[in-house]
Amino acid sequence: MSSPNFQEVTVTLNEMKDSKVSQGKIPRLRLRMTGLVILLMMVTLGACSRLESLFVDEPVAAGIDSPDKDVAEYLQAMLQSAQAMTKSGLVRGRLGMAYDVNGLRDAAIVTYEQAEILDPDDFRWPYFRALLIAETGELEQAIKTLERALAIDPDYAPAWLWRGAWLLEDGLLDKAMIAFQQAFNLEAGSVATFGQAQVLVAQGQHQQAAEILEPLVRTTNHPYIYRTLGETLRALGRTEEARIAMAHGKDALPLRWTDDRRDQRNNHIRGSASYNHAKQLSASGRINEALTILERLQVHHPEEECGSEQEFFLACNLVNSLSIAYDREGLPGLALETVQRGLAINPEFIPFHLTIANLYRQQRDLESALDHLDRAVELNPARGYAHEQRGRILFGMQRFEEARAAFETALRYEPEKRTNLFYLGLAEVELGHWTQAVEHFERVVKLEPDFALGYVFLARSLGEVGRIDDARQAQNEARRHGANPAELRVTELKLRELEAK
Repeated sequence: MSSPNFQEVTVTLNEMKDSKVSQGKIPRLRLRMTGLVILLMMVTLGACSRLESLFVDEPVAAGIDSPDKDVAEYLQAMLQSAQAMTKSGLVRGRLGMAYDVNGLRDAAIVTYEQAEILDPDDFRWPYFRALLIAETGELEQAIKTLERALAIDPDYAPAWLWRGAWLLEDGLLDKAMIAFQQAFNLEAGSVATFGQAQVLVAQGQHQQAAEILEPLVRTTNHPYIYRTLGETLRALGRTEEARIAMAHGKDALPLRWTDDRRDQRNNHIRGSASYNHAKQLSASGRINEALTILERLQVHHPEEECGSEQEFFLACNLVNSLSIAYDREGLPGLALETVQRGLAINPEFIPFHLTIANLYRQQRDLESALDHLDRAVELNPARGYAHEQRGRILFGMQRFEEARAAFETALRYEPEKRTNLFYLGLAEVELGHWTQAVEHFERVVKLEPDFALGYVFLARSLGEVGRIDDARQAQNEARRHGANPAELRVTELKLRELEAK
């Protein structure tokens, strides 16, 4: 905003001097007006951004016609609040967060910008806006927007991690290294260290990167770090070590970090997105938060809809997720009652059979558990997970031939799944098929080279087929990867016995 035009004020004073106002009063008036001009200039220069808030557009309306009632009603309420308090940066920012986490990115970007104008001292609005702009691929603009957030709070480590990641992706390697170093100084820990290693890899400094990554994977067991180490070792010609590291990094997703301020947006998740969020909360042990969301969603998708052909999907999933959450909360009776109601409404919803089977297994009612798993397989024979769970129940019932068949079927639908291979190996052990057991356990440790229990059973199986030296090597690997000392002692005694024979 430009300052007031001083010439315009002077003209006004001259006009007043030519008026009928007495000459004795003009100097005092000129003095007062000149002082007012100076004051206005000072106010304008010092608070221009705040005056801009007078010209912020009306709140953007989006998502209020969503077919998801939970989303539509919430966004409508947030929009009405923003329309009622048009000068509140906090209310406008909350509307932006609601748009953001419910998938309305364009509306959120505009709304965060409005919130920043209304409240330029709140770190969140340029920060959240930068995160969304980065999702569009406009990294240069995202970095510039992030700079405004860091000017407000330069001590928020996750912001420096994002800055480093975007600069790295944009090829600005020296600046990326500085950003990751700043994040490390702010105690961002292993994530910042990994960022520095990524910069070194991008610069072609593979030896220096390996010197960082090799100790890092011992303290931070993340597949993406392993995959980066594997690529680095391969560039150095260390192919065998690279193969092992790449096996750890199979199907790795990019590394993410804790970001408490970004997570504040999650309070505004509604609809299907909030269902997925609730499942994540439940799996991570935050059961009360998960139950609050799931029970709220049931207002919009009641149990009765589970029997409706059009509305069954979310309604049935809510019942099933509530049952799982109650079980995790230590309420198995309520969990069983909930899933039984679901089955009474929709007996063909497969997740109900899988959930109730697990509840019965916990109660040691293996026959009932098996009945429901048989029904799940009948409803969808191509679902590997159902065959795997069925195999585990049969194994627990000591029906090893049937268990083996179930695990073999599971592997047809989920090839090379480590848990299936491991249990298949155990079934072969129980049947005395040691050669087949060796084959399965060798595949297990190839898929997961640090799986200590896999090496334990590989050692036992190798001993049984007379490969004592190989068994000793597998035993050493089990020890190196932290196998239970009791398991190691049992295996050692068995190997000595076999060696004596």
